[in-house]
Amino acid sequence: MSETQARLRKSRRYLEMAWHDYRDGFCEGAVAHAYYAMFHAAKAFLELNDAFPRTHKGVILQLGQYVKLGTLSKEEVRSITHGLTARVKCDYDVEVVLDKEEVSDLLGEAEHFVDKIEEVIKAAYR
Repeated sequence: MSETQARLRKSRRYLEMAWHDYRDGFCEGAVAHAYYAMFHAAKAFLELNDAFPRTHKGVILQLGQYVKLGTLSKEEVRSITHGLTARVKCDYDVEVVLDKEEVSDLLGEAEHFVDKIEEVIKAAYR
């Protein structure tokens, strides 16, 4: 499970960087780091389940199967979708106007998502 643990550690580091960016006024960086925190947590979970999506959208589509199984909620999958949309906007739009409260909400969603993935992994592999 060392690859999984490495991904989860990376996920936590990205989450921490997101909060640092947010506190320092770098909302675009906070959005990107929040998304990648969710992305790496999702990849850890999917890889443990022998799923290896090759794209960001593929990760989200694979997670949708776990909503049907009751492992994840629709809201949790919406969080990573929201994160991807916001990250793409920040990365590619030239003039991005971000509402600080909206960014804070995304960071809260990311924190919840990472917590949930860690909880599911721990429960499945005790």
